[in-house]
Amino acid sequence: MKGITREYLLYVINDCIKITIHYRRKIADNYFAKEITAATEEELIDFIATIPYFTIELKDFLMGNLTVQTIIISQDWEKDFARKSIAWATNPKWTETDMSFLATNFKNVVVGDALTMPY
Repeated sequence: MKGITREYLLYVINDCIKITIHYRRKIADNYFAKEITAATEEELIDFIATIPYFTIELKDFLMGNLTVQTIIISQDWEKDFARKSIAWATNPKWTETDMSFLATNFKNVVVGDALTMPY
């Protein structure tokens, strides 16, 4: 168990979406020849607001709408958080692009299995 902040979780989310954000931005030219850029604050908010794999309470924590500044998580919760973030980052509903060419183990994430706060 360890205590983490929302900033840490936002860093994890940003790390997950920076590889596919160019699809959402609809950049037409050779993106892979360019430097990978971080998501903007608006893109992070959009990602959090639309991800179906997190509960409202977790989304509120990530948006800074709760008074709680730090949460205690397990390693399994952290792995699940990253797995669900990657699943949404590679989902065609998020990227607005066909992502079937990506070989991923995260396609089996179920919307009904929303990640909750760890307490």
